[in-house]
Amino acid sequence: MSKAKTDLAPATGGFLALTDVEAAEMIAEVQPTPADLQKLVVPSGSGGAAFVIESLEGETFEKTLDVVVAYESPVERSFYATGIDEGDGGPPHCSSSDGKNGFGARDLEAINASNSYDELTLSEQPCADCRFSKFGSDLGGGKGQACKQRVRLVIFSGDALLPMVLQVPAASLKTFKQYKMKLVNGRKRLARSVTQLSLVKQSGSPDYYTVEFSYVRDLSDQETGRLAELSSILAEAAQTA
Repeated sequence: MSKAKTDLAPATGGFLALTDVEAAEMIAEVQPTPADLQKLVVPSGSGGAAFVIESLEGETFEKTLDVVVAYESPVERSFYATGIDEGDGGPPHCSSSDGKNGFGARDLEAINASNSYDELTLSEQPCADCRFSKFGSDLGGGKGQACKQRVRLVIFSGDALLPMVLQVPAASLKTFKQYKMKLVNGRKRLARSVTQLSLVKQSGSPDYYTVEFSYVRDLSDQETGRLAELSSILAEAAQTA
């Protein structure tokens, strides 16, 4: 193996983005925004228990993934009604970036009668007062909420320079919070720790996967410093996009 390749390879349990001296410069050159980054998808219950990672060599499937969290969003909400643009990847009918106040349309009759999102009357409403934020409001008749909660994590994985975005689904939010509380009890911080992600299949109608979080190790001082530098570059790129 040549010296050049040795210099670029992350150490065992390490992260290329936090060890490669050219990482910050290369990331700054492409100025990625969160919308540009690869999405790390939690598979449906009908698929296998693996994360799909994209690279120049193609796709790889990882049953567990060690990551470093560079950014954690507030709890967000999104509401999709049935009967309009269903499954076309359009915007949610109502959404909230802070989980407290939602803006959009919540009149099911008006939504189903319209031909596009642009025809709808939009308004703001506190999420706590919205019927679709209540358990049992699921439009499919389930016990869950019609307006789904999520948290977005920008994460670095082992041998990739660019981070990915993981949307932690509602079913995994309690587990994620409990993990962070365990870190606090151990006087550790999420952004200064290596976290392992794994998938656990849950029985339901249909079955689904939840994300499990476990502590691996602390970041070194050098890794912590490099992570702060990369996070600053990503934040600046998002603001100027």
